[in-house]
Amino acid sequence: MQTIYLDILLLESFYVNYFLLRATGRLTHTRLRICRCVFAAVVSSLFSLLLFLPSLPIVVQWLLKLGTAGVTVLLAFGRSHARFVRFRQILCFFCCSFLLAGLLLAVSSQTKQGFAAWANGYWYVDFSMLQLIVMTALAYLALHGYHRIRGRLHVAETDYQVYLRLDGRTLVLSRLADTGNRLEDFFSGLLVIVCSAESLAQLQNGMPIEKLPHYRVIPCATVTSEGVMPLFRPDEICIRQMTQNKCKHIHTVDAMIGIAGTQKTAIFHPKLIGK
Repeated sequence: MQTIYLDILLLESFYVNYFLLRATGRLTHTRLRICRCVFAAVVSSLFSLLLFLPSLPIVVQWLLKLGTAGVTVLLAFGRSHARFVRFRQILCFFCCSFLLAGLLLAVSSQTKQGFAAWANGYWYVDFSMLQLIVMTALAYLALHGYHRIRGRLHVAETDYQVYLRLDGRTLVLSRLADTGNRLEDFFSGLLVIVCSAESLAQLQNGMPIEKLPHYRVIPCATVTSEGVMPLFRPDEICIRQMTQNKCKHIHTVDAMIGIAGTQKTAIFHPKLIGK
């Protein structure tokens, strides 16, 4: 019988759940604060203790996994007012977990017996921390490559609206998808949606730019000039895909708002919505 160390089990579970949540946030373009991600990963790691229980019926195992995923996603991302967003996040979390489980199963089949232990839908792997870090780095590079490829896909000729919420105030802007807008916030790595100060006046409601949440400036350059761009982060950003004046899909995205120009549209890169 394989020896299972409780501290290693909890550490591995926390580590894996943390990066599964980060991957889920990246794939669904959902804001994920580090403190919430850490807290959700800690709580989720406690469910790995079910490994020590006697074998449970498969139906019970699936119900537990579904409940665990729901609790983990809720703790990490909080409530959402957009339809189907929670379902997409849970589904994405499940898919990432299944891919990881398949990878571990493939690796364990090529290693000595006792490398991995499975019970009640949870697993324990006899990994060194170095191996765990290397595999995480490889998985991150694969995910980054996937996003780079998707970012080059052509954007369908679809009408979009950008919905912003800040301190209870809301604003809806038409969009201009522009592959030339490659602005990123250096601190968070988030993409930047460019809006004019005039179009944001209703959302600011007289609040000085310097008082906006997460305010900072980044250098930017256009074909004709160079300078700096103020950034801030509203409470919620949704990009609505419209068809015949009806909302077809809603993409809840994690991005910064940049203030520049005189246009009345919100300029964003298509890869922000996976196009």
